[in-house]
Amino acid sequence: MNNYRFLPHVFVAVLLSWVVSLAGVVQAADEVAPGTLVENLFNEMNEKLQADKEIIEADRGHLLALGNDVLGPYVAFDKMAKKVLGKHWKKITKDQQARYTKAFKERVSLAMVSQYDPSKSYALKVTGERRNKKGNLVLVKSSVKELSGASSYLIDYKLYQNKKTQQWQVYDVIVEGISVLQSFKSASAEEIKKNGIEKLIEQLEVSPEGKSVKVTDDIVANVVVKDAE
Repeated sequence: MNNYRFLPHVFVAVLLSWVVSLAGVVQAADEVAPGTLVENLFNEMNEKLQADKEIIEADRGHLLALGNDVLGPYVAFDKMAKKVLGKHWKKITKDQQARYTKAFKERVSLAMVSQYDPSKSYALKVTGERRNKKGNLVLVKSSVKELSGASSYLIDYKLYQNKKTQQWQVYDVIVEGISVLQSFKSASAEEIKKNGIEKLIEQLEVSPEGKSVKVTDDIVANVVVKDAE
């Protein structure tokens, strides 16, 4: 039996490292391969998270606030939201699109941050990189190892280059073959089929202090932990 966990806190570490450090290296982004950039920033942010470990353990809001402050510019939440809804995106109103995107961003950030474990640290090694013909889409393949144990994880990062800003943005993370984007898409599609898009939006808009959101619970139950024989 080979047990492995889908690690949202690893996802958080990578995304936070990307956005926190990228502000200072945007000018050099074109000179550094995305894979090298991911590796360098992961290491830098891993150190930052470890330095703030006691603060995070005492106040989870510190990590959530950090995520809310820095995720926006360099994670393609708009692109992710459209892909998650798929054919339903064009069928809903502009107001619903805006509400869904905002709620989706908050829920993804919350789901990822809530799983972060400050007692653990990781080392990332980029193992490959593949671009499309246009050069604006990149798949960065990597291996992440837990330093305090023997666990290791194969993680791929999908990025695209924003046409307006020319900055690379993360739009999906694939852990051991499980796509964060596709997982949200599957859970959302099931909820839309049962109760409709408006009900889904209303559920996602429930405050973190309120009742659990079913679509989020489904993702945690079915994706976060998996046993593979």
